[in-house]
Amino acid sequence: MRWDSLYLAGLGACLPDRRETAAEAVAAGRYTADADAANGIRAVRVADPRTEGPAVMAASAARLAVARSGLAAEEFGLVVHAGSGHQGQDLWTPASYVQQHSVGGHAATAEVRQGSVGGLVALELAASWLVARPDTPAALVTAGDSFHLPYVDRWTLDDQQVFGDGAGAVVLSRSGGFARVLSTVTRADSSLEAVYRGTEWTPAPFADGRPVSLAARKRAHFAGDEQRLRGAMATMTDRLRTVVEQALDEAGGLKTADVARVVHANLGLPVARWGLWEPLGLDPERTLHAWGRDLGHMGAADQFVGLDHLVRTEPLAAGDHVLVVGAGTGVVWSAAVLQLLASTPLAPTPPASTTLAPTTLAAEPDH
Repeated sequence: MRWDSLYLAGLGACLPDRRETAAEAVAAGRYTADADAANGIRAVRVADPRTEGPAVMAASAARLAVARSGLAAEEFGLVVHAGSGHQGQDLWTPASYVQQHSVGGHAATAEVRQGSVGGLVALELAASWLVARPDTPAALVTAGDSFHLPYVDRWTLDDQQVFGDGAGAVVLSRSGGFARVLSTVTRADSSLEAVYRGTEWTPAPFADGRPVSLAARKRAHFAGDEQRLRGAMATMTDRLRTVVEQALDEAGGLKTADVARVVHANLGLPVARWGLWEPLGLDPERTLHAWGRDLGHMGAADQFVGLDHLVRTEPLAAGDHVLVVGAGTGVVWSAAVLQLLASTPLAPTPPASTTLAPTTLAAEPDH
């Protein structure tokens, strides 16, 4: 979809203070030296689940993005929150929490759960909402995730991947901003849905008392059938390439060589190389891979946190194009093409952490 008069007006990110290194995980017996050497993830951020749940971090990122946008709270007609894992409470609506603790008001809220591509899917849905409602000036989109034992082990949840904690936020505006949203494309292939599902249904989360293992689900699905695995990987590569090519074409007939920077998920080296760089013909130096090695994969939040880092720290110029791409369970692929309208804006450093205790969940936080 090509968009006209749709802008990014604000970005925000929230990362916990605590840092856990791969070397520490290997020493503790939670990660192998071989996996460490192959994946290249140096460290992750670790949130305190009692005070830094995904929705709490997302609300912190949201407040920063809204402040940077210069928009008034009453201009936001939609708040969408994305996450791939537990958001801090069961049978609960984190999007409403983010709204209450950022812009408040009575606008519509929604939650997107589409794995690692959830943030980009939420972005495209919010864009469609704004265009369909000319009287709605802006939308707030957030994404946040954290990964904790005993539910998941961040170091072994999936093959060739390590999971870190964090959240990001984007303000979409119809009236202006620092970058234009030129195009977004999202496509799915439900024939691959079963890859991450597992072989048995469960009555509730954490029903068997064992950590979730996406790696084990994939092994069970393919059951050692190498040809079937290769076929699925080829399909995933083809779908990714198709989505990116369409987004670039709808952005004005661009090619990957026309893009100044690429923002993708923080991935282990094998997945980044064979799942993204090789299929798309990307130079790793044009991505944020080196930076992401100290954060790990933050579920649905990687792209928003990456965009915040890019805009605040990289030497971008007016007219530069940025490609944002992601893939998530389902299997779903999404891509967005942005164009900077001014030299990289200077913005205050995001808050490093949040401090909201469970006993004060009903109170308005001040941080």
